[in-house]
Amino acid sequence: MMRLENDLAIRREARDILAADVALGVGDGWHRLVGKALVQIQDATDGKVNVRQVKERQGLLSIFTDVMIRAVVENVMQRVVDICNDASEASALICEMCGCSGRLISADRLRVRCHACEADEPERERVWREHKSDIREAAAYYLQVCLEHGRLFPVKNIVMRVCTADRDNRLFLDEVHDRLVWWGAGSWIEGVDEALREDFRRLDFGQ
Repeated sequence: MMRLENDLAIRREARDILAADVALGVGDGWHRLVGKALVQIQDATDGKVNVRQVKERQGLLSIFTDVMIRAVVENVMQRVVDICNDASEASALICEMCGCSGRLISADRLRVRCHACEADEPERERVWREHKSDIREAAAYYLQVCLEHGRLFPVKNIVMRVCTADRDNRLFLDEVHDRLVWWGAGSWIEGVDEALREDFRRLDFGQ
């Protein structure tokens, strides 16, 4: 679950190659890896490629671009391939969720986690299962407040506490962030008019 502020920071830095409707579909622990790689790709190509996907694949960070169909010289093409491969290799040692040292775990699916975040996996599923309607409602309310005020606020300042346990509440907020960044990239949230998406994309955190 990418935090909203990190999603926006990456988009700001890589705006020449990352369209608003391309989701950064990885956990927040990889946001520095993603941001660094996309800026390097943008610099190497003078912004003349497009990022098509950023996601976890077989447990590792995968960045896909359209460099192979662009009219770029071979050494630039190879540089982009190298950047994507380096980011993928680095992700094998970084927990996707928190950014601490991690390892590739083969369980029900491949993933890179630290010990603490791996322990959170079943709890994350439980929080989503038990509170999915509250999570969707919280995301919709957050969007409403931000659009009314014309700026973004820290999610935890707007979303009321629903879970009594600290860990559950942290995981709840993670899920709200996830809905918000996916909505910004083109997904949907029940009860939210999709015509408001462009207005939301123009918002930023107040100083």
